[in-house]
Amino acid sequence: MTDQEMLEESARVIGVVGDKIWIETESRSGCSQCASSNCTTSVVAKLFGVQKNKLLIDNDLEAKPGDQVVIGVPGRLIAKASVLAYLLPLILMLAITLMGSALGINDGMQSLLALAGLSIGLLLVRWYTNRDISTPGYGPQLLKVVGNGYKHVVFPKHMRS
Repeated sequence: MTDQEMLEESARVIGVVGDKIWIETESRSGCSQCASSNCTTSVVAKLFGVQKNKLLIDNDLEAKPGDQVVIGVPGRLIAKASVLAYLLPLILMLAITLMGSALGINDGMQSLLALAGLSIGLLLVRWYTNRDISTPGYGPQLLKVVGNGYKHVVFPKHMRS
């Protein structure tokens, strides 16, 4: 791990496969910590509920199923991916539409060209992000183990068989 700024997220280990672990994180809306229940964002978040994301990452810290862990993604990577994901499709959509306009293509066809440019941009973003997915430091990294596995439960005498 380098000394760069990491965006951190907590997760739970759900499985071990060789030297890798499956982790599960929960996607929350941007205002999930807000006490207000009458804003539009909280209403939409309640409609879709909490989504669970599963990721396979390197197990550098020997985490076990049930462990609570903290994972991190380099902040510069998030910024780069955001700019790429938003700007490239938009720029291609506008460039192809402007080329169609310069060639005298009618409005209906320009709309189709805009859709084609947007689609090409999204495909390029997908290709670019998928080609380097195995590069070290590109994806989430295991930063620390917070809690140790499943807790040993001792049942009261009246519950034992």
